[in-house]
Amino acid sequence: MIINIFNRKLNLAISYFVLLVWIAFLFNSIAHSFESKAKTVLVIDNLTNTIMLEKNSSERIPPASMSKLMTLYMVFEALKDKRLLMTDIIRVSKNASQKGGSKMFLNEGQDVSIEDIIRGIIIHSGNDACIAIAETLSGTENAFAKDMNAKAKKLGLTNSSFTNSTGWPDQNHYMSAIDLANLASRIQVEFPDYYKFFAEDSYSWNGIIQKNRNPLLRKGLGADGLKTGHTEEAGYGLVGSTKRGNRRITFVISGLNTSKERTLEAEKITNWAYRDFTAKKVAKKNQIIGRMPVWLGEKSDVALYTKDDIYILIPVTAEPDIAAFLRYETPVEAPFEVGSLTPARLEVIFKSNSQSINKEFELYAFEGSKSGGFFTPLQATTKIIFNHLRRIIN
Repeated sequence: MIINIFNRKLNLAISYFVLLVWIAFLFNSIAHSFESKAKTVLVIDNLTNTIMLEKNSSERIPPASMSKLMTLYMVFEALKDKRLLMTDIIRVSKNASQKGGSKMFLNEGQDVSIEDIIRGIIIHSGNDACIAIAETLSGTENAFAKDMNAKAKKLGLTNSSFTNSTGWPDQNHYMSAIDLANLASRIQVEFPDYYKFFAEDSYSWNGIIQKNRNPLLRKGLGADGLKTGHTEEAGYGLVGSTKRGNRRITFVISGLNTSKERTLEAEKITNWAYRDFTAKKVAKKNQIIGRMPVWLGEKSDVALYTKDDIYILIPVTAEPDIAAFLRYETPVEAPFEVGSLTPARLEVIFKSNSQSINKEFELYAFEGSKSGGFFTPLQATTKIIFNHLRRIIN
């Protein structure tokens, strides 16, 4: 059954996060075009879970130090599970201290806290720090890479493969822009207490002060993460994220020729995403938006609500029509409790310039219902037959 909730212009003040549901947005004729110089691009509006821009986003690319986000995810998860504490001290191995490339400048035999290791990975992009924590968690870096691959599979990172903890070049070490954005969003949502480290401007270790390599942090654009990457094969890349008001933009760019080009590209993408698009609320959390029938319950129907505010992303120059429909194929079966997920969905259709975009949102029971009495099955069946006959007669 489909029930029309509303159908009116957005300017009449009509009144969720679905983790990592990527919904392509058709902007071609209703927004200012944006041409990126990057070989790989993915721009996500996190509030509405909308892909705003993409190019080669599912292709496997050498991620360089951007894959350190996976190493950090493993560390954050260990902290969350209490397998590690921020104050724990680990001893640096010879193998870790001698690793080349970007360094935290750890010395062999040196004691270092987990908190320092995290800062060393995020701010210094320390390969030595990555290996030190990999050896702590899994015994060896090779074993840690296997653990990374097992975790990636559980997280649904289908175009990722890891052979090391650092992003060191290897033909079997790769990720896709979609996987990188997925991972970045997971870190933001699952580990908010640790995400704050990504916004730190600089950090000092062994008397050496190093600036955070994220070029957006000092631009006043609302940037607070995440990770740069660069190798000769990969070019210059960035997994970036910015927040203004209730909107967050997460993006991945890769394959740029210089660090300056990376900075300019990241800045242009950020300004474009906020300047040319706006998020409009179409449903308010915890408010009843309709009702649906109950099967074999003490109540004949139940009120429905969404647990989060629902927004859609539109170009600022568009004058779209919005239609919302309550959709369900079967009733909700009793018994169920308050807050139970129902078979109903709120379908929102956005139309502009002959283009149409459909999005569906989960709906929950605003009230609970016990099973009905002895006669409930018979009454329910009789009601269905009666309604069916009435439709035939009419």
